[in-house]
Amino acid sequence: MTRDPRPFRWLAPVLAGGLGLFGGPVSAQSAADLPAASTDAFLHVVAHEMGHAFLREFDIPILGPEEDIADDFATIYVYLTLPDRAEAIISARARQHMADGDRPGMFSEYRSDDQRAGRSICLLYGQDPERFDAMARRFGLDGDAAGNCRDFATEAGRSWRRIIDDYRMPAGARVTEAGVDLEETPIARALTESGALDEAYALLSGIDWHSRVTLTVKPCSGSSFWSRNGRRITICDTYLLRFADQLAD
Repeated sequence: MTRDPRPFRWLAPVLAGGLGLFGGPVSAQSAADLPAASTDAFLHVVAHEMGHAFLREFDIPILGPEEDIADDFATIYVYLTLPDRAEAIISARARQHMADGDRPGMFSEYRSDDQRAGRSICLLYGQDPERFDAMARRFGLDGDAAGNCRDFATEAGRSWRRIIDDYRMPAGARVTEAGVDLEETPIARALTESGALDEAYALLSGIDWHSRVTLTVKPCSGSSFWSRNGRRITICDTYLLRFADQLAD
């Protein structure tokens, strides 16, 4: 197998005659089977799990529901690290949340999916209201609600920048503590071909981790999670297939 000239470690060889995402042969066309919006949503998931890692690895005080904090970290960190891609990434994840439409119980650590979507759109909009005005309007954010976002999101973004800046990789520093492990699957190949894993690595390697943090994409049931034991972010390919179904338009 020809290795990609990127810092990704393949854990299993390509299976000759393997199947593509929806039953076809694995080929250079497999990336087309994973809609761009689904790979964009994937990047917000990576940043969300990084949020959990960031809180735990650097002992950041957790002054509220950790899932909310990880969501906010993800939105601001994407905006800071991939500014030209932030609107597409946050919009795709918001649409995916809305498609899920989960309404957790009264004592859940999660907000409803509609609230998670709205929070991320509000938070990004508040970083640059003029630039993201059209995006906000597409999601129905206007009037008093938009004014509220301009107020609180500006302060939230400033607070996050102050925290994150202390842990950013210095410009030009050699990255040694961030890695990507991939099981050779059609999903993983589609992510590499689309460039999404390059962007995921840019997110992961933007933090000056004191111990190695690894992103893994592999076949598994479930969604995504951060494991402090092993310092690993795992994203299940079934989760991305769900994105592909939800964001296929």
